[in-house]
This record gives sequence, C-alpha cells and structure tokens, in this order.
Amino acid sequence: MFRENVAALIKCNNMFLACNRTDHNMWQNVQGGVEKFDKSLRHAIIRETVEELGVKEEDFKITYQSKFWRRYYFPKEILKRDRFKGNLGQEQMWFLLELNDIKSIHLEKSAGEFKKVKLLNIGEFLSIYSEWKLASFYDFCREINLIKE
Repeated sequence: MFRENVAALIKCNNMFLACNRTDHNMWQNVQGGVEKFDKSLRHAIIRETVEELGVKEEDFKITYQSKFWRRYYFPKEILKRDRFKGNLGQEQMWFLLELNDIKSIHLEKSAGEFKKVKLLNIGEFLSIYSEWKLASFYDFCREINLIKE
C-alpha cells in the first residue's frame, strides 16, 4: 500500500526552494500526507505549504498540477516509524508553486519539519536531493520541462 501524498516544487525569483529536514538532514521539497479532512489535493498542498514553511496562503500561488501520480518506496529506517506502518512508500501528486518572496518564510512559526531553506537552481537542487525520493522529483522536473534530455 502507498500513502497518498502531495509535494510542491516552489519557485521564487527563478530559483527553487530546497528544504533541509530536522529529522534526517536531507534536502527535499514541501510535501505531506493527504488527510481525510482535506477537501481536495489543492487544499492539501496549500495546508502543507503553510504548515511546513510558516507562510500565509496569500504568499504563494499554485501554477501547475502534475498530470499523474508518482510513487517511491520508503527505505528500511522510515518503514520502522509508526506513522508509516502498513505503507511501502508514498504516491505523490506534484504541484508547482510560485512564492512571492523568500522573506515570507518563517520556520519558527512552522510545524518544525525543516531547520533551514535555501534557493538553488534546479541542477544544484537535484544534486543534493534526498536519494530515495529523487526519481519522483526528477520525473516531475521533466514533466514541466526543467530538464531537457
């Protein structure tokens, strides 16, 4: 079984927001599980962005939603966590968001998932991205033409 999840690639000033996790020191995007109370996938990604970055909804906008879901498998150390029991990994719906200003991020007001953020070009971001989630992220970047092959 795969846990339903939303993920956001966040663009700001022609760069992309990389988020460094507090629990395992990996770089990734804003993402999170879709909850029963979420009215839609768009509602879920707005909620996750507000919770994880300490921003207000008016600080960003959704500019694109992926055409399809992507899956990745959890590594063994993640599978041991209670909140992921019964799941092999996550099935993600990706969104592209535009953040008005990086100064609108207030991690001290967030849920505490990230300890720092930085803006990178897409190549730099891909080079430091959490390895076990990378294929999903890379594939979304291809869908929105950030990577040419």
